[in-house]
Amino acid sequence: MSNKPIICFDTSKNERFQISDNYKMMHRKLKANWNVEQNDAELRKERLARVKVFVLAGPQDRFTEDEFEVLKHYVEVQGGSLLVLLGEGGEPEFNTNVNFFLEQYGIYINGDNVVRPHYYRNFHPKECIVGGGVVCESMWRHLLKLDIEKVDYDFSDEKYKIHFQYPYGATLNVSEPANVLLTTGPVVYPFNRPLAGYFTNGKGGKILALGSGYIWHDKYLQDKTNDAIFEYLLKLLGGDEISYSHLDFNDVELSDNKHFTDLAFLADMPRACLIDSIGTEMPTDFKQMFEMKLCALSNHLLKEVIDAYEQLHVKYEPLKIIKPQFEIPLPNLQLATFPPIFSEPPAPPLELYDLDETFSGARSQLAHMTGQCLQALQSKEPQRRSLNPRELENYVKECARITAIVDERQDMAAREILNIVARQIVSYRPYAED
Repeated sequence: MSNKPIICFDTSKNERFQISDNYKMMHRKLKANWNVEQNDAELRKERLARVKVFVLAGPQDRFTEDEFEVLKHYVEVQGGSLLVLLGEGGEPEFNTNVNFFLEQYGIYINGDNVVRPHYYRNFHPKECIVGGGVVCESMWRHLLKLDIEKVDYDFSDEKYKIHFQYPYGATLNVSEPANVLLTTGPVVYPFNRPLAGYFTNGKGGKILALGSGYIWHDKYLQDKTNDAIFEYLLKLLGGDEISYSHLDFNDVELSDNKHFTDLAFLADMPRACLIDSIGTEMPTDFKQMFEMKLCALSNHLLKEVIDAYEQLHVKYEPLKIIKPQFEIPLPNLQLATFPPIFSEPPAPPLELYDLDETFSGARSQLAHMTGQCLQALQSKEPQRRSLNPRELENYVKECARITAIVDERQDMAAREILNIVARQIVSYRPYAED
């Protein structure tokens, strides 16, 4: 039996980041000192009792109240470490409710984006290079000792030498009892907003939340600074050798979370000029400088307009269209010789089709279904050595669909399907005796 601690990645909530897909490099690094496992079932206290670090890498489904109670018991009673990763857009984009649990510990992942307004190393503005974002003093002093790329500025503090990649991420709201480890710094929009929140109860239980799961994607973990931050935070969650004091978070400069107004809406309704503001004090609320009534339609002046015709002795009649006179003659319109060619939508990618299900025969599909059930019965976990009624129900329905015993459009119970099969077997029995 290995004495390595266990780190478990949850896959029961359709997580966006998987160790078998886009976290392969992380998986290789973890296997050296950790036993890496995955959880694809409902969260239970017994399952998490032996786990040192539990990872929620971009959940895309909602948690139940019972599962939140399991996570709370895991952190506060069992003393486990929880790592939560999301991405740009926050909860609305991922369709999850993990903030309901994190708010109890002073952490909230916002539904916004982090962008860099000018080009620096990466082409996409959401692939941000954050400078001066390591605000925990112990953390950036540790990173300065490592062999990572550092940017020297004569006029700045040493913490601005460390630049790390923060791609496609969101900001956080962090309040007591949690603390801030990483921020956006003074260059990336929005300025000086938290990117990583850390909570510890002093009894071994820890929670670390990051607004970007892509920070440890295979593409960005190749960066030495991102790799060093990953090793440091893993050591923080997995051991007790790193401890912080209040001095580590004293000099943390944070800005308020401000939302930008709808600039596209305001751009459609500007005033013709700003002459009204000359010699007057500019209003505190800049929205007062936009006249919202200029584009309104009303007929309250219709009576005055009709009376003006009589006063000017002008006949009141509908306006006529005046045919324009152009100096440059225009060519006559002609019908197109060929009909227009409309673009057709592209064919769906071949990867969207299940080739085994489409081309394999009924016997092969039945063998595949039966093999999956036998694999579950031969599982090493005792609780997986039997099939629950729902799995048996699905197995019978799928076999009936493959053998065309019932119509695919019929939603028939497994008991009725077995009754049909039994009747057919009984009807064949007299012929077998002959």
